[in-house]
Amino acid sequence: MSAVPVEKKGEGRSSVDRESNNQQLLHLEEKDVVTSVATVLSDICGPGEWMAMEKLHAELVEQFGNIWHHSQVRRYLTFEGWLGPESKGKPWYYLLMLLRKYPEHFVINTRSKGQIILEFVSLVSLLS
Repeated sequence: MSAVPVEKKGEGRSSVDRESNNQQLLHLEEKDVVTSVATVLSDICGPGEWMAMEKLHAELVEQFGNIWHHSQVRRYLTFEGWLGPESKGKPWYYLLMLLRKYPEHFVINTRSKGQIILEFVSLVSLLS
């Protein structure tokens, strides 16, 4: 009888461990993507310059589309997973959401022209 509760505890622990591992992997993926974005921005933009999210997205696809693990490419560079109305047909939507999580590194500037909304990004250090 005592073996059953021990197994249940073990199963619960492995589920917690799996969730912890998944969170660590997601964090490492985010860090890799953020580093790649910072590298692209610093290589292309000078101090005080902004890059359109559309152009940044295109650069990332070109430079890292075949290098990043498939799940990273799918998550940050495609529509997959963001088919809702909030993405507004922008394949860089999730990438934009990721960059907004790091205001210490990236500044996002949004401009509206009628119905069209354009996003631009710069490194914090390049604005100084």
